[in-house]
Amino acid sequence: MRRGVKVIMGCDITAHDLMREVMEIMRKKGYDVTDAGTSGPDEGDFSDAAEIVCTRIQAGEFQRGVLICGTGIGMCIAANKFKGIRAGLAYDVFPAGLASADNGTNVLCTGAWMQENAEHCVKMIETWMLVQYTGRDTEGMERTAVIEAEW
Repeated sequence: MRRGVKVIMGCDITAHDLMREVMEIMRKKGYDVTDAGTSGPDEGDFSDAAEIVCTRIQAGEFQRGVLICGTGIGMCIAANKFKGIRAGLAYDVFPAGLASADNGTNVLCTGAWMQENAEHCVKMIETWMLVQYTGRDTEGMERTAVIEAEW
């Protein structure tokens, strides 16, 4: 993970325990990770977490965000509704790296039910954070710009 990059994380109730473990591991490794504060073990909707994470990225308080729900699909749909947010869904290291390298994502979504454990999830997040947008998929990014401008 690139040092100095501020990350905000949010989850719903299905991912509460995993996110706590992930944040603990990342903090022990020295990463600047903030809890969006929308989930407890008995409360918290995925759309609430997505809104807080995305609006704080829009405001420039954070460069990257991670959203976790059961499958990550709901989080990804919700996050992509926010202007300037490019969220990608990944369950493993390879697609997470490509989400950053090829698609320039600033939010990574994943599913607690899809992760083998917190260490695997951290490895995936670290890969996503380390890899930077390459600019090589210019046609794909041009189409994305058209979608963002029209929708």
